[in-house]
Amino acid sequence: MNKTSLLVLLLLIVPLLSGCVSEKESAGQVKVATTIIPLGEFVQAVGKDRVNVTVLVPPGAEPHTFEPSPSQIRDVANADVYVENGAGLERWMSSILNVNSHMLVVDSSKGVDLLAGEAEGADEAITSDPHIWLSPHDAAIQVQNIRDGLVSVDPAGKDDYINNTNSYLAELKALDAYLNSTFAETKRKKFVVLHPAWTYFARDYGLEQIAIEAEEKDPGPRLLAEIVEACRKENITTVFVEPQFNPKMAEVIAQEIQGKVVSIDGLAPTPSYIENMKSVGEKIAESLR
Repeated sequence: MNKTSLLVLLLLIVPLLSGCVSEKESAGQVKVATTIIPLGEFVQAVGKDRVNVTVLVPPGAEPHTFEPSPSQIRDVANADVYVENGAGLERWMSSILNVNSHMLVVDSSKGVDLLAGEAEGADEAITSDPHIWLSPHDAAIQVQNIRDGLVSVDPAGKDDYINNTNSYLAELKALDAYLNSTFAETKRKKFVVLHPAWTYFARDYGLEQIAIEAEEKDPGPRLLAEIVEACRKENITTVFVEPQFNPKMAEVIAQEIQGKVVSIDGLAPTPSYIENMKSVGEKIAESLR
């Protein structure tokens, strides 16, 4: 049995078994499933103790290539709400979302000014860049979409959701101000990353990312030479990598420019989204001074 057939079989079986699952821990709460850790944190910030949150993509996994397990399919089958990142991130979710016809699907990218991404392959059309949560400005839009979704399924909690959202939006506004101040002091504006995840972040703070990957593939010799030349021209000595990706090509470039590889994680589970974004901002800013 191939992988697709197995997934279809699971989708048929899981709803029949869902009634056997204990719901004591989440009694009275809105069950919310979502894709990535930052979205899970946004849901928790808005819903607090009114929600029970399940995040599908675990720490260290790559969302683009992730495939849900049978237990995660069960969680989605039992959810009241699914908060998707949108903007094309959940390529693998379309069949799973159909398993629960009563579940509200919240597209957290609604209202975000999406930037162009990359073609998924040589013969594919260019898609939107899905990494919107890495912009505090766009994260605020996602949070408001989450608020609206929770209010629609749990109107009794409307005041709580609104108050919680307003508090978290204030934290995101402070984060944005901190990052603006941090990058106002940098002399240079270009930084090198392995995976092109930081386009929205770069846009917000007047920066430009130079990505090593193209169409989710390592660069060929010509592009590799161009990146090395750009690094030398711009006096770039740091190459940023995320733990979800193989750092080999970043290490090759760092060696060529006599630089170093530094880890940043747009999906970091700790200590929090806001603290992680501050840390990432500080690392990138340090490389630009």
